[in-house]
Amino acid sequence: MTVETAAKIEPALLTIPQVCTYLNISRAEFYRLNATGKFAPLPVGLCRKVLYQKEEILDWISAKCPHRKVWLTVQESKK
Repeated sequence: MTVETAAKIEPALLTIPQVCTYLNISRAEFYRLNATGKFAPLPVGLCRKVLYQKEEILDWISAKCPHRKVWLTVQESKK
């Protein structure tokens, strides 16, 4: 893989600062939304990092950002 190719690969997992940038919200707002369940995607733990699946965030946005309880019900029904 060349450096140019590596630069074009978008990450599948996002850190909290990357999620904040992607959603155009502050880190404090992210924590408020997450604490109240208004940010529904659940984190993935990897190497002691808190990461979020970009695909799940995109699906959550497409579903009009439902509350976590609703989102988890929708996710369970897909299985």
